[in-house]
Amino acid sequence: MEIRQLQTLIAIKNEGSFAQAAQHLGYTQPTLTAHIQSLERELKIKLFDRLGHSIRLTRAGEHFISYAERILKLVDEAVDSVSEKAAYGKIIIGASETFSVVRLPALLKDFRREHPSIEIELKFGDIAKFYTDLKNNVIDMSVILTDKVPYSTLSTEILCPEPMSFIAAVDHPLAQQATIDICDFSAEDFIVTQEGCAYRTFIETLLDDNDIKPRSFMKVKNIEAIKQFVISGLGIAILPKIYVEKEVSANLLAELPWNGRDFGMYTQIVYHKDKWLTPAMLSFLKLIRSKFDFPRSQQ
Repeated sequence: MEIRQLQTLIAIKNEGSFAQAAQHLGYTQPTLTAHIQSLERELKIKLFDRLGHSIRLTRAGEHFISYAERILKLVDEAVDSVSEKAAYGKIIIGASETFSVVRLPALLKDFRREHPSIEIELKFGDIAKFYTDLKNNVIDMSVILTDKVPYSTLSTEILCPEPMSFIAAVDHPLAQQATIDICDFSAEDFIVTQEGCAYRTFIETLLDDNDIKPRSFMKVKNIEAIKQFVISGLGIAILPKIYVEKEVSANLLAELPWNGRDFGMYTQIVYHKDKWLTPAMLSFLKLIRSKFDFPRSQQ
């Protein structure tokens, strides 16, 4: 049984003749006749009585056509449910801790207001984990903070540059200097985030390239805890500027006057190049692009 056969059946009933139905559907009359004959053979019934020049549904035909109309209505509903205008489904997003805390709440609030029926699930991690999850279709897309995405199988869009800040307690000696450079870190205690974090890798590479060995590295997974440790005078750290602006303005943290090279960090959204973007995903991408007007590139 084919959809076109049911469409033919209903068109003949509504138009009152094979000729009118053929004109309505854009088929030839022999094609419509073939549709009905094929359907009658499959159902093992006669659908129409041919009485002279007129046709009427048989009793079996009248009984069957009610089901045909419901089937086509359900088909239309199914197509509408996955159309580009539909608000349905679920998106699984991998998000860095910084993005989740600072930028994501407002985005999700706007998205929920426009698409209340779309379910959002968040997973946290670093770029290596997100790459594995994207490759295995565990997540649909991810928002990351890094320099260059090292995976050619991912489509990448830059949302905005992400300035970084070296921070210290307000009474730290480095906070009193006019400028600082890499040599000033040789006797410092560093508080760093988890392995796999792009800006942790940046500072470790920078120190190694200049043969600078800080006194210690304290590894802390939570960036909110990093801020509190720095405020307490336990060491210096590097964090996204947007994440420490309030504490710097409130004189709880000092932003050190870094005189070295730029970190080149960007907030980016990535998804697998072979991933089919559902209407829900396209809606989220449209929203997130609208919130960032930085010229973006795509790999």
